[in-house]
Formats: sequence, C-alpha cells, structure tokens
Amino acid sequence: MKKLYAILIVIMFSNDFFGQHSTLTSNYLLNIFSINPAYAGQRRSLDMTLFYRKQWLGATGTPQTASILGSMEIKPKNLSIGFQYDNDNIGFTNTSAIKIALSYRLKIDKKRKLAFGIMPGYRKMFYDYRKLRTTTQGDGTFDIDAPTVNSFISSAGVFYYSKKMYIGVSSPELLNLNGNNPSVELNLIAGYVFKLSNSVVMKPSFLIREIKNSPTQIDINITTYFNEDLGIGLAYRNKDALVAYFDWVIDKDKKFKVGYAYDYSIGTIRKYNSGSHEIMLNYFFGKLSYAPSPRFF
Repeated sequence: MKKLYAILIVIMFSNDFFGQHSTLTSNYLLNIFSINPAYAGQRRSLDMTLFYRKQWLGATGTPQTASILGSMEIKPKNLSIGFQYDNDNIGFTNTSAIKIALSYRLKIDKKRKLAFGIMPGYRKMFYDYRKLRTTTQGDGTFDIDAPTVNSFISSAGVFYYSKKMYIGVSSPELLNLNGNNPSVELNLIAGYVFKLSNSVVMKPSFLIREIKNSPTQIDINITTYFNEDLGIGLAYRNKDALVAYFDWVIDKDKKFKVGYAYDYSIGTIRKYNSGSHEIMLNYFFGKLSYAPSPRFF
C-alpha cells in the first residue's frame, strides 16, 4: 500500500506527466548549454559532458535522467554546433530525445557578446504497460500494444555575456510537430562574478521558469570558487528543494571535471523520499584561456 501511495505522489508531482514544465535538473548550474542552445561553443574547443540524475530516492517509479551533451566552435568564426541526448524514465513511461544545436555569436564590443541558438530534434515517448501492476489478477485492460508518441521538436535561446556576467533567455520546446503544441515555456537565467581575493570568486545566479497555467519556478543560487579548481554552491528552488552542489577540476591541465548535486525536498513529497542525486563528468579538449570566463560559467 505504501508503494501505491508513493507512485500516486510521483504522478501528482511529476511535471512531465501533465506536460507542464520541462524536466529540470541541477545540471544547468554546471553546464548552461543543458538549458540554452545559444551557449553552444562558448568554450571554443570541444566540451563534452556526461550526466545522470536519480530523483526522489526511496519511492517507486521515480524519475531518472541520463544525458550526454557536447559543443564546439567551428568555421567560420563565431559559429558553433552541439548536440544533446536525453533519456528519461518515470513510472511506466520512457522518453528519449536527440537534438542538434547551432549557435552564432555577435561581438558587441571588446567585452560583450550576444549569442543566438536553435536546437531542433526528435523525441520518442514510450508507455510500457508491462510495468503496471493491477489490483485484479488477470486484468487484461492493459494487455495491449504499448503506445509510442513520436515528435519533432525545437528549442531556441539568446545568451548575452561578458567576462563577469551573463543573462540568457531560452525555451526548451518552441515547436512540437506531433500535433500537440504545448504552451511555450520560457527560462530566464542570469549570474554575476565577484572576485573576493586572488584565489576566491563568488557567483550569485538565478533561474526563473514561466509557463501558462503553471506556477512560476525560481532558483536562487550562490557558488564560491577556490583557486579555479573547486566550486561549492547552495541553491533554493521555491517550494521544491534545497540543493547543495560542487564541481572540481581534478587534473593539473584543468580539463577533467567532476560534479555532484544533492536535492533535499522541502515540499509535500518530502516524506516519501530521501532526496535526489546527480553526478556529472566533463572533459574539455581545448585551452581554458580561450573561453570568455573559463572557470565560472
């Protein structure tokens, strides 16, 4: 009975189930490209990230997400490409998506630039009824072919930045060609870098997500960097979670980075789970000096 309650709670609080906000992870705190295609190629050389999130441990059928993403600058100068593959599992649904990004940067002056990006792609959603357990033994209601929904989708974004600050606007799904066009979701992200000493830098940032007929979601974050090797941060996600996270450059060439985030639920679902975990592996194939703000965003 407790497992049944847990499944019902997961469905009630899953934004994906009702087609509201897109899947939100804490990965954007470590890689802005995950929510804004205009960020593609900001580090110039090839930048690859592997990511995994297990949400709401302790409950049955809770969401888990795995992603691989990468981007790089190409010729002509200021043009970049990227890709993102996501696989989401929640309850009896599985969703996979592959998207290709294209972005272009405009130089405003020596310190400021403005980037535009689009990311069209393909998404497949599969409903696996074999995972359902009915209360009546031998119930044939779900003994039918599991439906599959195929969609062609596209996201877009704008990203303005200098060495010390950034602000971006993006939408994860401006277009859906399966005949079901959802309300447009908008994400606003911004941050500013403060140098506290030669070895300590602080970056406050925020994310606001807005969609029609859904509550506004707000993240307020503060990250502190030490010697450009270790970043430690805290975040508050309104009515949802407190997040603690870090990323750490573990090699002397500053190319390989690992990251971790833990979400502590503070809403109604708190009593049904023990939190969410995310891990991230990142490898940068170029020189950090080429990037606009090589360590902080």
